Amino acid sequence: MNDVWLKMAEFLGRLNGESVSRESYVRTPEYEKALEAWKEKEQEWEDFLETLSTEQREKLEEIKECQEDFSSAQELRAYIQGYVDCVQALYHMGLLNENKELKIH
Repeated sequence: MNDVWLKMAEFLGRLNGESVSRESYVRTPEYEKALEAWKEKEQEWEDFLETLSTEQREKLEEIKECQEDFSSAQELRAYIQGYVDCVQALYHMGLLNENKELKIH
């Protein structure tokens, strides 16, 4: 990844982490459904963990944390890709001009 896209990813990552209570924050029906499903299963998950040995519980929590980190990274990548696609669409529609100083090789 070149420097321009790296800086763009850092900026958009900070923007993505802003307040989720802002009016423009998108919460899709799919997100709401998945969140509700997790809320229904969370106590079942906690109860299940209690049936395991300490070693097994720690291993499952480690796996779950890894999965959450991966999901978060996928979400951020998709968020940034959406911005990139939007900029490219605006450029190809002639609404943005090319800046020779920022040209990516």
